[in-house]
Amino acid sequence: MLIFHELLSMSVFQNKAVRLMATFEEGSLSDLAERQRKLLLSALELYRAIGGSFEQLEAVVMRDESEIPRRVDLVVGELMGELAAIGYLYDLDIMQAAHNTLDRRRQETAALAVDLAG
Repeated sequence: MLIFHELLSMSVFQNKAVRLMATFEEGSLSDLAERQRKLLLSALELYRAIGGSFEQLEAVVMRDESEIPRRVDLVVGELMGELAAIGYLYDLDIMQAAHNTLDRRRQETAALAVDLAG
């Protein structure tokens, strides 16, 4: 059972991420096609970063997926579990990595805004 602090941490991250996207991504937050594209690119980059091969990827992509996709909440739950396992294997705190990424994006965006204004 998750304790309140763990739930709050994820909720805080999700709220920060959504606010950042809403502020700086000009409408792409609600663009499902853009969300799909970015998820796929991020997943592929992570896959390659942990040593995944093209042959493994090709085998998965070429599988016949005629079954009905599961609910989004179930798949997200499994994805979070896999991210936790990868975090364990690479000795990193996945929530800290996520917050660090948000902070870096916010700083990059602020610096870009200053450059454009200056």
